Amino acid sequence: MTVIGRDYTGAEDLARISGLISDAWLTARPHVPFTIVTLEWLMANQPPETDWSTRIRLWEEAGELVAVAWYWPPGNADGLVRADHDDDAVWDEVYAWQRELAASAAGGPEPLSRFAIEGPTPERARLARHGFTPTDLTLTQWHQVLVGPPPGPLLPPGYRVRTMSGQADVAARVEVHRAAFAPSHMTVERYRRVMSMPHHALDRDVVVEAPDGTFAAFTLAWLDPVAGVGEFEPVGTHPDHQRRGLALAANRYALRLLYEAGARDVIVFSETANVAAQALYARAGFTSLAEHRRWERSA
Repeated sequence: MTVIGRDYTGAEDLARISGLISDAWLTARPHVPFTIVTLEWLMANQPPETDWSTRIRLWEEAGELVAVAWYWPPGNADGLVRADHDDDAVWDEVYAWQRELAASAAGGPEPLSRFAIEGPTPERARLARHGFTPTDLTLTQWHQVLVGPPPGPLLPPGYRVRTMSGQADVAARVEVHRAAFAPSHMTVERYRRVMSMPHHALDRDVVVEAPDGTFAAFTLAWLDPVAGVGEFEPVGTHPDHQRRGLALAANRYALRLLYEAGARDVIVFSETANVAAQALYARAGFTSLAEHRRWERSA
């Protein structure tokens, strides 16, 4: 049969893409480079006028989804091919489509980049064949198997951990995010888009409240209920409240929520060079599963 590519058309396609990622976890856990949150977080953080039919492409065989790829400026690309179609023919089409988008960017041609797991993998060989070269930037993929209730959070006096109550908390949630990731593009409107994503859940959007009622730290826990895998994206602490174990407390609380919701695995990513983040996830019970190196291709 023939694999045919087509443009993304909307919410029904997003559900099918989630199914493709869930299936990857069900067949290859935990060696999958992302979860269903990856695309939802990206979509929520792009401008609302983004035409996703030009940024996401699907490949089908006899109506069955076998591959998906996406692109967001400047030059960032990713994708997934089903294991039984994971060959050069499909990937060549994926890379060609992403190269075309990078070459025709509105502001002029953009260098193209994507991450690949370290090691002698077919993916690295394909990237080299398509003109990509490795950079110095790597991400650590942390992994934890939830075999029992995780330890509860420990907080300094006066702090408490809870989940978001709804729209009334959005402004404070945005404020702590912007402080933790300054300079940040997060806005109230953008966070409301995050909350509108299919797999966002208020009862897993964890915040640590300071004695004065402001938010001091946060962990947003996402769950793929089909594959039973959770992901933290993002995790942060307000600079005025760092070095008090607040992010660790938020992570442990979020792990408990994911466990109670049926998650078997949880992942989170951090820059390998970020010593504080590496230490945080190790203390929260994660182990390093893989490193992903950024590869780039000149415009």
